[in-house]
Amino acid sequence: MRRFLAASLALGLLATAACSESTAPLDPAGVQEDVASAAAALNTGPTTSLGALGPDINFALADLGGGLAVLDLPAALLSDPNALVHREELRIRARKELGTASVIPQVALGKTFEYNTTLGRYTIGERTGAPANGVRFVLYAIDPLTEEIALPLSETGYVDLTRTVSNQTATARVEAYATAGGLGKVLDYSATIGGLLVAPTAQVQGYARNASDSLTFSLTSSFSLQNASVVIDWRAAVPTRGLSSRMEQTISGGELPSITVNGRLSSRNGSVGIAGTIGFETGGTITVTTNGQTFATIEFVPGAEEPTILNAQGQPPTEAQLAMLRQILEWFEDAFDIYEDLLDPVETLLDIAF
Repeated sequence: MRRFLAASLALGLLATAACSESTAPLDPAGVQEDVASAAAALNTGPTTSLGALGPDINFALADLGGGLAVLDLPAALLSDPNALVHREELRIRARKELGTASVIPQVALGKTFEYNTTLGRYTIGERTGAPANGVRFVLYAIDPLTEEIALPLSETGYVDLTRTVSNQTATARVEAYATAGGLGKVLDYSATIGGLLVAPTAQVQGYARNASDSLTFSLTSSFSLQNASVVIDWRAAVPTRGLSSRMEQTISGGELPSITVNGRLSSRNGSVGIAGTIGFETGGTITVTTNGQTFATIEFVPGAEEPTILNAQGQPPTEAQLAMLRQILEWFEDAFDIYEDLLDPVETLLDIAF
């Protein structure tokens, strides 16, 4: 879905020529700086390390038995969500197993995990300081090309993970700290999984910060197995820049989906919006507005290598405008990568089985 929409938009913008002026009052360079500040708040050493090492952290907890109560959905239920309604044994199993969510393994509580280069994975070390009701993982510098731990090991900080359960709703708390530069806590968020078996919900919300700016964020997803649809709502803000953004997407239709998008980014340098619907088989049009005025249209035609992008006068946009649009579209696209990175280290703790 992300490649279908966002990557296609970015590719089309990169390939478009420029020869016209803006049709709305806007400072493209200023908007780019604002978006860059939002991205920079997520690019501290510990946050980057956590984004790459999340699966390793999750594996370490699962390997110790943290995922023993994950609900293994039967194939029949995945292909026919109504089976839960018609089959009493499935309802009994769902009530029983969802009510006994996995916990942080007892052997890991209060322990600090360090990366073992000989074994190629995290193991429990001798360091103290981890939360008594959770675990701590040391974070290391990442090779930017391979996105794997760089050798020799170079510590960037650490992350503390804790977990709470209320009825059938599990919440994981993630707090990452830098060990150098005087930054202290650079990332703090909670991830919550709830809802019904056939209509689960996931929410991630918190903040990230560097030496200059703080980014607050919230991403909510709701899934319907019965309707084969996903609704995503991504919100973010950088108060020091007067920047706020929101992207709402609805994906429906199963194997041949259609995607409806409604996004808006505003700052002291102007506002940009995108809205429209694209069908996998039918194509569609995305309309881009700046400060409430139509700025460009992006038309997707099935089978075409790239979309057609024209401004309000039917001409290609300028290079400056294209650069701004590329950065904004990449920001919306990155929301999915950010969401995945934030959930990776806590999948076992949240019993994510969908």
